[in-house]
Amino acid sequence: MSRQTILLLVLLALPHAASARQQPSRADALAAMKRATQFMSEKVSHRGGYVWSVSEDFKRRDGEVPARETQVWIQGGTPEVGHCYLDAYEATRDPVFLDAARRAADVLVYGQRPEGGWHYFIDFDPKGTEEWYRTEASRFKWGYEEYRHYYGNATFDDANSAEATRYLLRFYSTTQESAYLAPLVKALDFFVKGQYPNGAWPQRYPLSQEFSHDGFPDYTSFYTLNDGAAAANILTLVGGYELLGDERYLEAAKRGADFMIAVQGPEGQAAWAEQYDPKTMEPVQARTHEPAGFVVRESAEVVSLLETFYMMTGSTRYLRPIPGAIAWFERVNRETVEQKRPPARYYQLGTNLPVYVIRTERTTPEGYGLYQWSTTDARGDGFGLYRAGEEAQAIRAFIEVEPIRREYERVSRLTREQARAEYVQRRRGARRGDSPRQGPPSPSAADVIKALDGRGAWVTDISVLTRVAPPAMNPGTRERMRGYSTGAFIRNMRILTDYVRSAK
Repeated sequence: MSRQTILLLVLLALPHAASARQQPSRADALAAMKRATQFMSEKVSHRGGYVWSVSEDFKRRDGEVPARETQVWIQGGTPEVGHCYLDAYEATRDPVFLDAARRAADVLVYGQRPEGGWHYFIDFDPKGTEEWYRTEASRFKWGYEEYRHYYGNATFDDANSAEATRYLLRFYSTTQESAYLAPLVKALDFFVKGQYPNGAWPQRYPLSQEFSHDGFPDYTSFYTLNDGAAAANILTLVGGYELLGDERYLEAAKRGADFMIAVQGPEGQAAWAEQYDPKTMEPVQARTHEPAGFVVRESAEVVSLLETFYMMTGSTRYLRPIPGAIAWFERVNRETVEQKRPPARYYQLGTNLPVYVIRTERTTPEGYGLYQWSTTDARGDGFGLYRAGEEAQAIRAFIEVEPIRREYERVSRLTREQARAEYVQRRRGARRGDSPRQGPPSPSAADVIKALDGRGAWVTDISVLTRVAPPAMNPGTRERMRGYSTGAFIRNMRILTDYVRSAK
């Protein structure tokens, strides 16, 4: 080999060598994970539980709404961070992560309600909860209607009880610590107790009809699919059955899937709604921004759930409703384009006209803003998905039917044996704590470590709802500040966890 060839090879290798030197070692990544965990667990958490964000000066804590200093959140908070710690523990076997995960489990056990489920949050000062509802949580002019009244029971909404239960399932499965078995069984039994005989679930349980407002009945006893509540309940029960072997959980899960099939819309609108009237089994209005109608999001969730049940059971009855739903997705897309209108969140029963939800200037005597529903006026308010002027972009971006169709066709071609094998593989390989939130492309492990400050904190921009002093109603505007984001922590820890796992 000539000297010129050798020199060329050396020069070509230099960028790769420099790149290799820039990559952190496994020990460096593990050390960063431990520092971040210790700061988050000891400084940012409250007794091992988490909200969505904490201001840099620790004076403000926020969940879905501004939180008290004694509160920790379920949705988007404590279970998700706990899963993140268990991911790190499984990758490293370092007790620092297991200790932090145990603290999260302990918070959930503390906050479990007597009936077995969970509320949106856990308050370590429960005597102040109702006052907080009156003076803080209920002050939003638009939306957040679930915070206008404190029921004092547990909720299936936003998969809150399901997420807490799934975390206890995973923690007990990981540790086999007997102290967590009784709370886990109590939680799983809650889903069985709270289920209607036909397989549906209310939004909250025990049942209550104590809060009618704005001319609407109390919606919390309606059969509820909204925000993935029923689907999450079903999959949680499946997980309970697979871990503990109690047939009651599997039977309840199957009743839930049967309910989905029973309430599918008619031919031409073979879709699903957010909630159903228990008397008529028809889609029904709920909160003031939720008219009766078929919706794309919940319909797509049910399609995915039914495919999962086919793979789990091998029964083709779970696949039969799907072609009709796909046909409805296509109809919505076609009519949206043909009639040159923006898509909507809701589609009217029978006519399939879009139902747009529009803010008005009118308010209730308490100061809450009123809405009107229209099949022709497309001014959106955030609940109708799109605002005026975004029609072209909305039409292009609406329902991606082809991926749904391709997945259905792929799954339906699987034999029962193939479907079951894929289901088992998914259950084994799925990362059980993954956050559903989407964000920008992930940075590298080196960038994540570099962003960690001397205390072990990732300080980022956070967006929080603007607080307005009484007696003004909070208009729901947002402001930005620096602080500690639970979502950013989870993302960064998973980047490092994956790096440490691959560097073994």
